[in-house]
Amino acid sequence: MNDAAITYRLEHIDNLRYLLCLVQELSGETGMQPSELEYHGYTLTYARLEADAVIKGAMDEGEYIARNVVTLPYVY
Repeated sequence: MNDAAITYRLEHIDNLRYLLCLVQELSGETGMQPSELEYHGYTLTYARLEADAVIKGAMDEGEYIARNVVTLPYVY
């Protein structure tokens, strides 16, 4: 199997828009797009067009999460 993963751990990212902007910047530099993101305990699929909508303000953070959630956060 030819699986590989690159994991970035970022601190002080306080909203999804900033995270998606950073993902797009890294994607532009490397040519690679993530398949999943982890944000505040959620595992999300990365959807480029919807990420663009969040960055431009056409979609809010909650809607992006609802459309792309893979795993809900664990509640203690």
